[in-house]
Amino acid sequence: MQKAHTISLNAVRVFALAAEHRSFKRAAESLGVTPGAVSRHVQALEEAMGLQLFIRRNNSIYLTEIGEAFLQQAVPNLRSLNQAIEKAMGEGQSLIVSASTTFAMRWLIPQLKAFRQLWPDIAVRIETKGPTSSSQTQHIDISIDYAAEGKAIGQAEILFEDRSRPYMSPDLASSVSKWTDLSAIPALQSTSSNWDWKTWLKEAGLPEAQIRYGGYFDLDDAALRAAIAGMGMALTSELIIADDIAAGRLCALPESPSVLLGHYTMTLLEPKTSAAMIFAKWLRSLN
Repeated sequence: MQKAHTISLNAVRVFALAAEHRSFKRAAESLGVTPGAVSRHVQALEEAMGLQLFIRRNNSIYLTEIGEAFLQQAVPNLRSLNQAIEKAMGEGQSLIVSASTTFAMRWLIPQLKAFRQLWPDIAVRIETKGPTSSSQTQHIDISIDYAAEGKAIGQAEILFEDRSRPYMSPDLASSVSKWTDLSAIPALQSTSSNWDWKTWLKEAGLPEAQIRYGGYFDLDDAALRAAIAGMGMALTSELIIADDIAAGRLCALPESPSVLLGHYTMTLLEPKTSAAMIFAKWLRSLN
């Protein structure tokens, strides 16, 4: 008696393709092999199963009755197997990543080209959220959030540190004689109660009275654009403005210290798909 586990799965795939094309030649063309190779696979399958699957006559092939029955049972299972393989490999999948507008626009989106080159079959959709965003109506696979230093992060994992210092346009920076003379340049606000500036001042050993607050913006990105325009200094990390620094649009307040204000965190939400796990692993590799 033949044992099913000894049957070559590849031979079954070749058989199904030959049966669907009703031709060894056309099956060979789609596989990029010779008709002889297809014939040998089918013959080996027939010998392993102890069954005749095709009738060969005048350079044509016809399924036997048992071959037809086998095809009808095999094809759906082969498709399911291929789908399982694709799912495990992250092919043909999509995922939704939720992140703050500033982090998404200034860091995450510019990195996606590199991810697409590694995993071209995974479609990534970015959902941005502001400080007052309501809960999402659809499933999010990965949530990237921000936690101020000292705040609990629950089940999330830390992706990046937020070590921040004041940044401004080069023209403004050239007008500063001492980094401790903060009152000369407006401090742009983008957080409730200015907790970020207060934390930075405390760690830098400076009184809050030393600073002069300027305009208020509801998004960090808006404050950064205002800093580029010369309206004042914004408190941010090099991670977020690397492109602006490289292009000479922003520079750090000379000699000012970088202070750990918080962390960017990542949470994989249930059910954890293979695409989400692949994307999360890629994010970790960038740290």
